[in-house]
Amino acid sequence: MHSGKVPERILKRAVRKKITYRSGFLARPPAPGRDSSVYCPPGGVPMAFCTNPVTGDPDTLGCRAFFRMANDICCAGADPSGMLLDILLPKGSEEQVLRQIMHQIGSLAEEYKVDILGGHTEVMAEVTEPVITVTGIGLCRENVRTEMKPGKGMDLVMTKWAGASGTNGLIIKGKEELQKRFGKDFLDRAESYGRDINCLPGAAIAWENGAAALHNVSAGGIFGALWELGEQCGTGLEVDLKKIPIRQETVEICEYYDENPYMIASEGVLLIVASSGSRLVRQFEEAGIVAAVIGQIREDQDRIVRNGEEIRFLVPPGNG
Repeated sequence: MHSGKVPERILKRAVRKKITYRSGFLARPPAPGRDSSVYCPPGGVPMAFCTNPVTGDPDTLGCRAFFRMANDICCAGADPSGMLLDILLPKGSEEQVLRQIMHQIGSLAEEYKVDILGGHTEVMAEVTEPVITVTGIGLCRENVRTEMKPGKGMDLVMTKWAGASGTNGLIIKGKEELQKRFGKDFLDRAESYGRDINCLPGAAIAWENGAAALHNVSAGGIFGALWELGEQCGTGLEVDLKKIPIRQETVEICEYYDENPYMIASEGVLLIVASSGSRLVRQFEEAGIVAAVIGQIREDQDRIVRNGEEIRFLVPPGNG
């Protein structure tokens, strides 16, 4: 298998088929396209669970790990309340790296009132960069326990900018080269739009306004997340490429590296299914969050992106 997400066809036959037990308490089980599960203990509050491995720039790794967890939990209709951490460091790592990671996670956990429930920390010769696996738990909100089922004609709403966080990753890898090509002010603008990877405020607004489904975008980019949203909802969808918010800085940097801006990381971006997308967009705008209606749910299972007369059929992440 190649690097990146395991293709959906392999997940279905090598993972999903091997899960043979399911209790009556598992209200929303794991599935391709779904980043969390919901468990309903008898007599208790429904709880959402998720787990994610995160790697990358140590300067922002703790922050990214926290929000990768929190974003998955809030898209399940829950508020993050606890987390477990598994931190693996390469041989020879300085203590300062661990301090920095935990300072970021600890500060955010305090800000958002999330208990750190425990975990494991180890230095391993087999890893080449820090790896954090974070498992999150959240208590489901009262107003999303009875979610609507997404139906034909419902709107698809997107927040923030496509590929903004992935653009930051490209800048980190080639800042000196890019600065010669585009200039410092250009790169500073590009980086500023990719720093906000927090989905919690947007998810709260979406659920409060009757969203039928939410999905946060991560490593697979907008195209991958659209497929996953359709899989999660069990529907097709149709999107107008020209309506997807994207910064010119992202377009130019992706062109320079021959990257597709709709297939690079877009952490912090939400995809939302809503009965009235325009009304939801107004709510986001009042909160200072960029948002746009980018498409609709289809009656069939086709998942397509239109660009004028051209049509692109989406495929599962990892399939090309």
